[in-house]
Parts: sequence; structure tokens; C-alpha cells
Amino acid sequence: MAVAAPALLLLVMLVVQAALWMHGEHVAADLARRTAEQSRTVEGTAAPAAAPSGSVLSDIDIAVERGAEEVTVTVTGSVPSLVPGVTWNVRHVSVAPVERFVPGGETP
Repeated sequence: MAVAAPALLLLVMLVVQAALWMHGEHVAADLARRTAEQSRTVEGTAAPAAAPSGSVLSDIDIAVERGAEEVTVTVTGSVPSLVPGVTWNVRHVSVAPVERFVPGGETP
């Protein structure tokens, strides 16, 4: 029992850590998608969307690259670590085409 209890506790902590990491991945993906959708419009800028308050992510970095034909958004951050000595980082990239006005119904 003295060996099994700490092993079981570590297993439970790993399961909770995996859930935190997956939630962080979803938050990063949503933030990247929202920023790409905001930046891809005709009047859009390369400004990042507002990070959610009270988010599980910390050290959030949002990089937006807006070109003539596509916008690329990279969101990186880290989630809290329950397992000592291990860092849990998340990274998500979202790419979307930039909207363009084509006069006279011409097709590109």
C-alpha cells in the first residue's frame, strides 16, 4: 500500500495535467482562429484578438503575419504544471486567406 498510493496519486495528477493541457490547446486554437478571422477582412489589421481573461494559459504570445493573400496567426503559451519539473507548452497556428475586393465581378 505504501508503494501503490503514491503511484496512484501520480497517475491521477497526470490525468488532470493532460486535461489542463488539452483545455489549453483548445483555448489557443480558439484564440488563433478568432485573431485570423479578425485579421483577414478587408479592413482587418495585424492586431491580435484580446486574450480571454481568467484563461488557463499564461505567458501568451500572439504573432500575426498578414500578407497580400493570407494571414498566419501563431499562438503560444503555457499551462500550469501539476507534475514538478515538467513544463507544458501549447502552440497553435491558424492560416486564413485575406479577403480582397475584386471590381467589376472579375475573378482572380
